[in-house]
Amino acid sequence: MTDLQKKMADKLGLTPDDFQPKKATKVDELEAQVLYTALMTDTLIEEDNDNV
Repeated sequence: MTDLQKKMADKLGLTPDDFQPKKATKVDELEAQVLYTALMTDTLIEEDNDNV
């Protein structure tokens, strides 16, 4: 980061951690697997409908 970028980040209340990629959680991995399987089997998944 340049000095200007650091000053701008400080004014916005951001830290260097805000610019690091986030680690995927187990829930993220499972959701990705479900969505991939649905895509491959041409299954429609509606997130806002409880009776899926």
